[in-house]
Amino acid sequence: MARQQKIDINEASKEELIRIAGIDDKTAQAIIEYRESHGRINDIDELADAEEINPRDLDALREWLTTGSEGEEQVSEEEEEW
Repeated sequence: MARQQKIDINEASKEELIRIAGIDDKTAQAIIEYRESHGRINDIDELADAEEINPRDLDALREWLTTGSEGEEQVSEEEEEW
């Protein structure tokens, strides 16, 4: 079984975020607005402070997202295999 590639939450477009299970249009927009107003997201837990994001959903989102920190596997839009 292939390892799952994660999407860098600091670089992802709205369209990339919407492809993730559990992220709809409003949630994707909230992530982008949070990122734009607070700067680089260093920990997925920071999203608990963003509007439209239920803190209980963060564990599920962790499976799909990365902050782009060193050592975390990530994927660019060109490498995605959806």
